[in-house]
Amino acid sequence: MVSGVFLFIINPSFSQYNFNENCQLSYQAAISLQFAKARLLIEKEKTSDPQNLIPVYLENLIDCITLFISEDPALYRHFKEKKSRRLSLLEKGWDGSPYYRFCLAQVYLQWAFARLKFEDYAAAANELRLAYNLLKTNDEIFPDFLLNKTGLGIVHVTFGVIPENYRWISSILGLKGSIDQGIDEIRQIAMYSGADKLVLLYKPEATFCLAFITLNLQQNKNEAKTVLKILNCLDTNYLEHSPLTIYARASILMKTGQNDDAIKALQQRSELQNRFPFLYLDYLEGIARLNKLDFSASDYFETFLNSYKGHNYSMSALQKLSWIACLKGDSLQYRQLANRMRKKVVFQVDEDKQAVKETNAVDYPNRALLRARLLFDGGYYFRALSELLDKPVNSIVKTKKDFIEYSYRLGRIYHESNKTEKAIEYYQNTIDRGKSLPYYFAAAAAMQLGLIYENQNEWGNAEAAYRLSLSIDATEYKTSLRQKAKAGLERVKKKIKT
Repeated sequence: MVSGVFLFIINPSFSQYNFNENCQLSYQAAISLQFAKARLLIEKEKTSDPQNLIPVYLENLIDCITLFISEDPALYRHFKEKKSRRLSLLEKGWDGSPYYRFCLAQVYLQWAFARLKFEDYAAAANELRLAYNLLKTNDEIFPDFLLNKTGLGIVHVTFGVIPENYRWISSILGLKGSIDQGIDEIRQIAMYSGADKLVLLYKPEATFCLAFITLNLQQNKNEAKTVLKILNCLDTNYLEHSPLTIYARASILMKTGQNDDAIKALQQRSELQNRFPFLYLDYLEGIARLNKLDFSASDYFETFLNSYKGHNYSMSALQKLSWIACLKGDSLQYRQLANRMRKKVVFQVDEDKQAVKETNAVDYPNRALLRARLLFDGGYYFRALSELLDKPVNSIVKTKKDFIEYSYRLGRIYHESNKTEKAIEYYQNTIDRGKSLPYYFAAAAAMQLGLIYENQNEWGNAEAAYRLSLSIDATEYKTSLRQKAKAGLERVKKKIKT
């Protein structure tokens, strides 16, 4: 990577991009959600060097993290007014520096993802395009400038998950990329072990992005565990004092069947002071506690719902409260909570869509299947299996949907318990009986079959399973299932070609 010191010597105007100690400490504070501390350091830098443009980029970073976490529409309207002024300042910088395009691209990229939260899709797409063009050009001019990689990786992953019927938009805009390409680029920063202090500074951000992508697009436990190892090797300040890192660690622990450790990780946040509230962590701890049938989970869902100004995961939190009422046998409270959810609203995240759909579809949940589902999600596989096998089947299964879910739950439990042949049997049974029904179980079973065959290096069978998952018109969890199946298909096609 071309050093900032060298560029400063050959061109004094490089002082416009002086990522010095003040700016480094401000960046660290920002991604640890210590926004007041970050802003004090920015003001200190502005006073000591008014020509330095790095603080402009850092101010935008703070605003966009705030928007992404809070989803506060009032703040969104307020912060939008600052964006144009910041871009104008950054555009006056020296374009012979790698930081010129990097800072501009970061502002566009940060705003692209902030806008997605507020469903401003057209503006988000345009800013994603602008960020991509700047990063691509910067990478061509300064191939050793590694800070480009995380931004490029995020953009390439984003392009890689665009549904086939919207690929023409990417073609028109000249956008190209794949999930694997993006992950490889982000991994270059997350796994960096060199001496460049600025690249090391960005490792936690890259690792967080890698964790987020792994959790949402890859169903590979080994890959998730690799990311967890990278997270565990971060500096203690990030590992224990960054809410974003706590989120990443806890999420991976939950996905890899280490629910009790996830709860311990989430409890670390109680020691954090003077940080912007990351209320999603309350929702996440509620999920983790409910997964072990600990009904104190309701306190965390209530905290989330009472304090959160956004709308994502609100219906999911209400659903989980209704489940607790159901499992307690409180049918009156269950119906009161369910009635709060029975509304025709368009939601962004699959968790909310599915929460409303499930609640509208059933009068009262099947308690045995629900208990098995939650215990499985927490990695308590023996307890989950007992919920299904210690009772006569006809005492659990009452409807066609119950039968398909019963088969799917057994398939998932056997899969994660490494009883692969039994898992395949139950997955296939789920597909055969459920592929023509509007539930997600058949599509999810096909996607899980794809993972089994992929892990067994049976590329043809894996490709067929992923394609089958994509072909099943599941109305539940549709977005996330299609993304995961599409990512799997891309991996397998790459293997077949080699």
